[in-house]
Amino acid sequence: MPRVHRFEFPGALVHIMSRGLNGIELFRDDEDRHFFLQRLAESLRVTGYTCHAWALMDNHYHLLLRTSELPMSKVMRPLNGSFGRWYNKKYGRRGYLYQDRFKSILCQDQEYAHQLIRYIHLNPVRVGTVKTLRELELWEWCGHGCLVGNHTVAFQDRTEALRRFGRTTGEAVRAYRAFVQAGLDENGSADAGELADDHRAELDASQKGLPAIVGNPEFVRLALSKNKQRLLLVKRFKDNPEALNELAGQVCAKHAIALADLQRRGRNNPRSTARKDFCARAHSELQASDTAIARYLQVTLPSVSNMLRDRQILPS
Repeated sequence: MPRVHRFEFPGALVHIMSRGLNGIELFRDDEDRHFFLQRLAESLRVTGYTCHAWALMDNHYHLLLRTSELPMSKVMRPLNGSFGRWYNKKYGRRGYLYQDRFKSILCQDQEYAHQLIRYIHLNPVRVGTVKTLRELELWEWCGHGCLVGNHTVAFQDRTEALRRFGRTTGEAVRAYRAFVQAGLDENGSADAGELADDHRAELDASQKGLPAIVGNPEFVRLALSKNKQRLLLVKRFKDNPEALNELAGQVCAKHAIALADLQRRGRNNPRSTARKDFCARAHSELQASDTAIARYLQVTLPSVSNMLRDRQILPS
């Protein structure tokens, strides 16, 4: 059965979740958590994504990310893959670590982002990992403490997250604290900050592997249109190899080399620079697969990965 396409487009806000296989603990100790966050920071850095909220639970995690021009897989595949390999080696296990693919929900910014930030950051309260909001402010494994100013998280965009709550930092922090407190007071610890019914329904749909989107009708129509354009771009590449030829011509003109030279190997010369440029642009602009790029350049898949890594498209 073919995989369902995700809703995504550049500059979108996405709620991402991933869970351990059959409820297995993803984070058994602080070393696991530190390693995961290091890989997350690296994936965000090389893809241009930003993180507004996050929480690491024992057997799953939540992220609220702003996308770049690259698809979500360019963040999530290196992140989950590197952590999975490290985890299996550390604990002497084999096989898959995660329950299916990561889940994602495309979200409208203005009307839903502040609710998502609260929902994600109150996860530790809902499951009883921490008992009070004061404990949550001191707990280092979610982004709440960063937003209230108790600790610094290099990969979390505090300014972007707080702008939804006030015009100045002080005003925003006070309003954010009050908003989180209200989510706890209204529903109690077990349902603190619970999402509205429509968002809850989309969250359930995403857990079943279905494409999910939350927003008003106008946003949904806009998102579907943008997503359709992205899929048409992918289809254009897959159905028309001239897209790569056209890009190759642009790259060769830029680097003043012949088209035939693009498929000739070499190190630290104009040809190698042009090949790396071609890989990066085919990857981001055409969303071409590594396999298609390798086939076009007549190289191996590891060679493509190395060229993309050199252009900071993939983490090491």
